[in-house]
Amino acid sequence: MIHLIAVAQYVQGHVSGVILAIVAYMILGFLWHGPLFGALWIRLNKMAKPKKEDMKFSMMVPGLCASIATAFVQSAVIGRSFEILALPSILHAFIIATLFWLPFTGMVLLTNYTWSQKPAQLFFLDGAFSLLSLLLIAAVLYVTL
Repeated sequence: MIHLIAVAQYVQGHVSGVILAIVAYMILGFLWHGPLFGALWIRLNKMAKPKKEDMKFSMMVPGLCASIATAFVQSAVIGRSFEILALPSILHAFIIATLFWLPFTGMVLLTNYTWSQKPAQLFFLDGAFSLLSLLLIAAVLYVTL
């Protein structure tokens, strides 16, 4: 319980950094799943490409809310970790973010994608996004700490 309080206190004391990290995460997500790799991601997931006339903002709200919640929790926990560790450089921030990613995201994606027989290319695409997003959050939080 004390750790949750410490994370909440971190967020209260670093609101601007957390908000900037969330915004950076959302921009990366838009670019990654839109102009950069959106068509490939849709194809690898075997989804039908949505037609513009069928798309409504209300369809995106659940995904946007989940993305914002993900970025918030990641930012709060990573930021508090950085505060505890008193990192001497941004390189250390990147190392810690990568160490968080490897067992808690990278290996989970690998297991899930292997069991569900999803293409390796999709694993690399989604894994790279999740790692890059954590590195981006780490950079923003380190700079604003």
